[in-house]
Amino acid sequence: MATFYNGSYVEYDGHLFNETLLNEYNYTIYGNGTLSNSTGNCYLIYGPFNVVFLPNGTAINGTACSTPTKKIRTRGGVGIAFGAIFAILIVLGITALAKHGKSYLPVEKNFRLVSRRWPWYWFFVAGACGCISGLVSIDVDRDYLQGTALILQNVFYYVTLPAMLASVWEMTRHWGSLCQRRLADRDPWIFVNDETRERIEFYIPLVFYLFGFLTFFLSVLRSWTIISNGTWPLTWDAAIVAATDGRFKASSIMAALAWLTIVTSAFITLRFYPSVAHPIPPKVPICISLMLVRVAYNIAVAWEYNIGPLRPSTNPAWIYALGYAPVALAMAVMVVSARFEENEDKLIIAERRQREREADRELAAALPMKVVGSGASEGALKNRQ
Repeated sequence: MATFYNGSYVEYDGHLFNETLLNEYNYTIYGNGTLSNSTGNCYLIYGPFNVVFLPNGTAINGTACSTPTKKIRTRGGVGIAFGAIFAILIVLGITALAKHGKSYLPVEKNFRLVSRRWPWYWFFVAGACGCISGLVSIDVDRDYLQGTALILQNVFYYVTLPAMLASVWEMTRHWGSLCQRRLADRDPWIFVNDETRERIEFYIPLVFYLFGFLTFFLSVLRSWTIISNGTWPLTWDAAIVAATDGRFKASSIMAALAWLTIVTSAFITLRFYPSVAHPIPPKVPICISLMLVRVAYNIAVAWEYNIGPLRPSTNPAWIYALGYAPVALAMAVMVVSARFEENEDKLIIAERRQREREADRELAAALPMKVVGSGASEGALKNRQ
């Protein structure tokens, strides 16, 4: 703590401050080497850092408390790696979109081209947020007291959940749409009187996006200032309360409901299109399972502050293994699957050609039988005569 130097000055770590001036502008010297007042001005005053105040209270040559002064540790180092991984996945996603977003057939009213592109649009949102969040974690390690860096890392981190859920949702929904298209291409009248299926497929996307929006709204569109004060002894308890408040808890529940909606969509596809829905594309259950890990972790940190990314000193293993890795792995599964899967239009074209070949074989097999049958009838008629 500060010690009296003489009647007018106090000393802290070799730095002198006018006590009268500090009191006039409500500045307090804290034992962690910082000096701040109620207006939010905070300066470092330990070691080489100092601040000079003019008689009017203006600070000169001050170093803000949130200035990066420390070395990069595990959280920042692993964050850089994940930032690079997400950047690579975005590039690979662009190639996948170019492959699967291309049209080779006339656009049909019920099967629009944008339907197969939506999974990748949300994929890019999740990847961009993951990349930014990972790179910003560098300053979470380096900042003396947490501020903007911790807020930015967590804002973008929390956006990755609804964004990736939306990507997996659109992937699962489009799988069902492709199954429907394959059946309708075989028989255009197969779904004419199927009102129950149409009603379900109309409302279930609305249900998912309602839960997805609430996940985003409750966890991201909120005040973050008090949460970033988790390293300030005087505001430690307030930061814990804010990081585990009702909004984060409700957001985690909304994410779980959104995940359940994705599972429901997969079962609906199996229920209405069983002849073409089997076998299930491996990417669907794998991505759903990976997102379950992230959703479960989100629920856990909403109640337990010590294992979440909102705590600056949390063990990085919790954050990256259960928070970032499931999203990155789900993105990787989508990219790998896109590499080996055929473009939807090309698949439809191949199935049409297959049906044409089968029809030609059936026709070729039927024509000789008719000829032979006709010859036998003529011979029998002559014998009778």
